[in-house]
Amino acid sequence: MVAARVIGYIPLDRGIKAKTRISHLLDVTRATNDTDRLKRLNAAAKIFNHHDKRKHDHDVKAGAVAVVCNILRSFSAVFVAKSKEVQCLCNILLHLCRCSEDRARASFCLDGTSLIVSLLEVVEINYRLGQMGSTKCLVSAQNTIDRLISFACVPLDMIKRSDELMSSLVSNINGATGRIVMHCSMKCLARLSEHTQNKQVLLTYPRLLASVEVGSRHIYGSVREESTIILCNLAWEAKNKSQLAVKTNGWMSMFVSAMTEVNSSEVSKAYAIKALAYLTSEADNKVLIVQYKDGAVINLLLHLAKDDTLSDKNIGINAMKILGSVTCRATASQLGSHPGLLVALASLACRDDKLAIASAMTAKKLATYIRSEDCSHNALLQALVSMSYGTSTEVLKWTVKAYAEQAASPQDRVKMIAHKGLLPAITMLTVDDNNIVRSHAQDVLCALAADVAIAKDMKVITVLQCVSSINSRRKRLTPRCYSPTSVMQFDFDFDANC
Repeated sequence: MVAARVIGYIPLDRGIKAKTRISHLLDVTRATNDTDRLKRLNAAAKIFNHHDKRKHDHDVKAGAVAVVCNILRSFSAVFVAKSKEVQCLCNILLHLCRCSEDRARASFCLDGTSLIVSLLEVVEINYRLGQMGSTKCLVSAQNTIDRLISFACVPLDMIKRSDELMSSLVSNINGATGRIVMHCSMKCLARLSEHTQNKQVLLTYPRLLASVEVGSRHIYGSVREESTIILCNLAWEAKNKSQLAVKTNGWMSMFVSAMTEVNSSEVSKAYAIKALAYLTSEADNKVLIVQYKDGAVINLLLHLAKDDTLSDKNIGINAMKILGSVTCRATASQLGSHPGLLVALASLACRDDKLAIASAMTAKKLATYIRSEDCSHNALLQALVSMSYGTSTEVLKWTVKAYAEQAASPQDRVKMIAHKGLLPAITMLTVDDNNIVRSHAQDVLCALAADVAIAKDMKVITVLQCVSSINSRRKRLTPRCYSPTSVMQFDFDFDANC
C-alpha cells in the first residue's frame, strides 16, 4: 500500500509543478492594478529563469508563449506606460527560448507573427521617443526579436498569419522606420530566405526585391549586410537564377554597391561575391555580368582580387574564380580585351598562393576560347609566357594545359611559333621536375616543332635538337624570373643552329 502511494506521488507532483509555472502567467491577467501586475510578472520571470530544457519544452508546449503573446498584445495601446511590464515579458520569452530547437521553431510558427510585429512596434516607439523612451525596454525587445529570428528558418506556409508578417516586414523597410526596426526586419527576411521552400516564394512576393534594393543603399552597414545575405540566399535557388534579372533592373547595381561602397564591410563583399558565383551558372547571366556598364563588374572583381588589404583572403580568391566562371565562348573575346585583365592574371599567377592557382585556371579557360583571330590573342600568349616562369607547380600545370588548348588549332600554332619568348618558355617546362608539367610541355613542343619542320622543310627531330641546344645554354642559375630581353634573340639563335 505504501509502495503504491510512492509510485503515484511522483507524476502527480510533476503535474502540479508544471501547472504552477503556467499559472504564474495566468495570474498576471487577474491583477487588480499596475503594481500588482508588475509584481506577478516579476514572480513569473523568476519561475521561468532556469536551464532545464525539458521543463521549458513542457511549458512551451502547454502554451506559455501564447499566454505571453496575449499579455503583450493587451499592452499595444500603452507600450510606453507599460515599459517595465514589457521588459519582464521579454525576459520571460528569452527564458522560454532555452527550450529545444524543434520546440522553438514550432512555437515560432504559431506565435512568431504576433510577437515579431508587437516587439517591432515596441522598438520603434522607444526609438522615436529618444530620451523620453525606455532604453532598457528597447534593448530587451531587440534582444528578444534577435532570439526569435534565430528560429525563423521555417517554411512560410507553416507560419500562422504569414501574410501579415511579410507585409509588416516589407512595410517597415519601405516606410520611414528607424534603423533598428529596419535592421531587424531585414534580418528576419534573411533568416526566412535560408529555408529552401521559401526561396521561390520570396522572389515572387510583391515589393520584396524593391525592399532589398532599398536596404542595399541604406546608410548603416548592418542593414546593407542583410540585403546581400537575402540576395545570396535567393540566388542559391536554381529556378531563381534566370528570373532575378527579369524581376528587377537593379539586381546588378545591388552587387556593385555592396562591393564599392567606401564603408562596405567584408561581410557584404563576401555575400555579394557568393551571390554572383551562384548566378554565373546561368549562361545568360554570364553575358549580363561581363557587359554590365562596359565591364564595371569585371573591374570590381579584378580590384578585389588584387586587394591585399582584405583580411578575408577568400574574397579575392572567389572574385578570381568568378572571372573564370563567367568565361565562356560568348564572353571570352570581350574579357580578353578588357584593359589590364590578362596582365593582372599573369602577375597574380606568379605568386605562390591559392589566388595564383585561381588566376592560372582563369587564364587556362580564356585560352580555351580565345583564338588567333581575336585581337587579344597576342596578349594571352604573352601572359602564358610570363606564367611559365612562375614558382608554383600548380600554376605551371594550368599554364601547360593552356598551351595545349592553343596548340590544338593550326592557326593558333602559327601565332605561338612567331610569338617572342614562347618556344624557350615551353622548352624550359619540358625539363620541369613535375611529370604532368613536363609531359604536357613536351606534347605542345612536339606539335609546334612539326609545324616548324614543315615550314622550314626539315625533320621534326632536327628542330627539337635545335630547340634543346638553345635551351641547354640558358640553364637557370636563379629562381624563375621572366625578362623579355632574355628571349629576344631566340629566332636568331634558332636559325643559327639550324
